[in-house]
Amino acid sequence: MILHEAKNFTWYSFALFDTCPGVATFVTTRGGAVAGDTYSSLNMGLHNGDDPSRVEANRKRLCDALGIERLITPRQTHGTDILPVTPRFLSLDAAAQTVCLDGKDAVMTDCPGVAIAVSTADCVPLLLYDDVHRACAAVHAGWRGMAAHIVRLTVEAMVSCYATAPASLRVAVGPSIGPGCFEVGDEVVRAFVAAGFDEAAVVRRYPSARPHIDLWAAAVEELSLCGVDLSHIEVAGVCTQSHSDEFFSARASGIRSGRFLTGIYLTDI
Repeated sequence: MILHEAKNFTWYSFALFDTCPGVATFVTTRGGAVAGDTYSSLNMGLHNGDDPSRVEANRKRLCDALGIERLITPRQTHGTDILPVTPRFLSLDAAAQTVCLDGKDAVMTDCPGVAIAVSTADCVPLLLYDDVHRACAAVHAGWRGMAAHIVRLTVEAMVSCYATAPASLRVAVGPSIGPGCFEVGDEVVRAFVAAGFDEAAVVRRYPSARPHIDLWAAAVEELSLCGVDLSHIEVAGVCTQSHSDEFFSARASGIRSGRFLTGIYLTDI
């Protein structure tokens, strides 16, 4: 990832996408930990108990710094529902858009100038870009969504909606809890094995500890099976729990903590 700063706002982008004309990506940060405030100074999450006006002000800072005119984020539920952001959706009023976005864990669009993003604090954010058909997607994959194949379903939705060829996709796997920290119970291991994931690649076992799940490996496995070229996948490799000073982590700070945004938008070529 590449660090940027403008208008007293810092964010990261993905190097894999920075070489592509017509697309931009962003990953926000905590903006600096604030003692006694798990939301810190740059919470972007609207649905985790923070003052909505403060969150909206933070989102405006993001949009002003990056020149974003419209920012679309779903209300995620660890499911597999995917929303296409179309001109018809964009014509709806704010209340109707909110209803459409409720319960969605991935959004995709081919509308230029519309930033789509997911909010996370340990779950895996993924960005997908089809540079042939000029379409993109943002995916939220907690362990439940990952085991339910939301990554594969999003690729299939892009194939259906935009005629995307998976081999042409570029994909970024953003900061999220790493395999060294993601300790789970046996029921989580069983869920991944039952879903057909390669146990040897995804599950890490230790003689004196509970098993760990490698969500990054799970994401890459899904993408590879869909036909995405491994050379077109960038894994940030940044563990949010280990780097909770810079990125929000629910495991480090609790559920009532902030969220950062990982997003993508189509720009002028």
